[in-house]
Amino acid sequence: MTDSDATSQLSIDGRAPTVLRVPAATDRLALVRGLVETALYIDDWALDDVIDAKVAVDEICSQIISAAAEDSSIELTLHLSPQGVVGEIRGELVGGVTLKQSTFGWRIVQTVTDTHTISYDEPLTDSESHGVVIRFSKFRR
Repeated sequence: MTDSDATSQLSIDGRAPTVLRVPAATDRLALVRGLVETALYIDDWALDDVIDAKVAVDEICSQIISAAAEDSSIELTLHLSPQGVVGEIRGELVGGVTLKQSTFGWRIVQTVTDTHTISYDEPLTDSESHGVVIRFSKFRR
């Protein structure tokens, strides 16, 4: 299933998304985890689904942080709906680096999300770094 299919199936109802932007540093992962957990609990998600989403976001952010360009940030956007969540995580990677999808951590992301995609931006002319966007969805059970 593509992300556009997931988005249409989740019937995102026009509510404002939940957004967090933090420096791309490991000491900020607790903030990211806390946001995901709090947003989903407020939306009355089951414990297992909250843990799945939190683990997926944590792994994605950890991979971005490990390859992040100096002084860059991570931006997490969550679109919540009664059927589930569509998330987007943006970061900036050092030149020529891509995220490793063959790791155990990425296998976990594949297992606990319903859809996921990675796309890379072209490097800016004045910078060797390039952007990365990971989109995922998780349906409520």
